[in-house]
Amino acid sequence: MEETSMNTEMSTADTFPGFLGIKDAGVEAASTNGPTQTVGLSGITAVMLKVTAVSGISPMLEVTIQDGDNDPPTTNRWAWPQISAIGEYKAFLRTSKNYVRYVSTIDGINPSFTYSVMVTA
Repeated sequence: MEETSMNTEMSTADTFPGFLGIKDAGVEAASTNGPTQTVGLSGITAVMLKVTAVSGISPMLEVTIQDGDNDPPTTNRWAWPQISAIGEYKAFLRTSKNYVRYVSTIDGINPSFTYSVMVTA
């Protein structure tokens, strides 16, 4: 996949061809349950987590991808190890479910993360 710079004024779906944005780039300082994305019975789904800014004391971000046959999905399918730095994190997960979403947990002292989450469908 060709690397492309992210413009925070654009939807992540427009920035990375083939990916659907389930969280456009934006600042989060608290844990979040993301919106559901329909991926169909795709078998393997690519997931990209792009962190563009981090602040706070000992900031920590955990992002879990959930899948399921119902909306909202509730089965934890993949989780990145604790993230505390800017970077692009990719994963491929095997799912035969119709729906995916992200769930984030943010911890630390005054933590703040600017990040986006995208999936293929």
